Amino acid sequence: MSQLISRSIQQCVIQAKATQSLRQVCFLQFTLMRVRHGAKHIYLNEQTQIARSGDIIIVPAGLEMSLSNQPDAHGYVCEVLQLDSKIMQTCRSAYPKAVHGLQTIEPKLCAKLSPIIAQLWDELFTASQRGEMIELLEHRAIGLLLGLVLAGLGGALFVDRSSPVVTRVQQQVLFQPGKEWTVKEMAQHLQMGASTLRRQLGQEGSSFRKILEQVRLNTALGMIQTSKQPIGQIARQCGFASASRFSSRFHLHFGIKPLQLRASVM
Repeated sequence: MSQLISRSIQQCVIQAKATQSLRQVCFLQFTLMRVRHGAKHIYLNEQTQIARSGDIIIVPAGLEMSLSNQPDAHGYVCEVLQLDSKIMQTCRSAYPKAVHGLQTIEPKLCAKLSPIIAQLWDELFTASQRGEMIELLEHRAIGLLLGLVLAGLGGALFVDRSSPVVTRVQQQVLFQPGKEWTVKEMAQHLQMGASTLRRQLGQEGSSFRKILEQVRLNTALGMIQTSKQPIGQIARQCGFASASRFSSRFHLHFGIKPLQLRASVM
């Protein structure tokens, strides 16, 4: 679901003609999804949530889940918006009371779209598709977030499940997933020593190698679902030395081979 182009707001459409079952999908950015056709089954904490046509899915950065995209008679179509953390911070700063009020409401991943929120979504998504100026897009995004907040939704977006250092490493790799990253080079980007970086990631239950592969695989997942690029080319762009190595790691992680997933895409 991630894209190689770095923007504060990214949009794409995921389409499928056959069921796509995926394990351990990590959302590296704050993500909103709107199901247009079919249904998305989300498996999280031994519970299943289902989003159907007319529903919105609200996912905080760093959340990992298993999911299944299931087509109906018209296939599976899902619009995706990914938001930079700065937009969330701007919304939080501009409307602190409204956001604070969400702390007493149990966060929801799936919810019905009201007519107002549907309109705000359509305006933002259409404007993003036509390449509107980023300043205007960010203004529209904050309006959509405020609409969710006032409806008692979106609390999950303001709960960042990723720890600060993990998030910073994820974002650096996300910008250049094909780069031959080393711990030393990443530590320099984050202005800390390599041993300090390893220690802090370990304290947060992660490691540099785990994050590197996680970001690369999830970036490749989005490219397979939303582009026509050959699998081998995607593998190279995401930092894998060979297509066979990429296919093996992808299958082990998501439970489906890249070519099988591509075959299910409309």
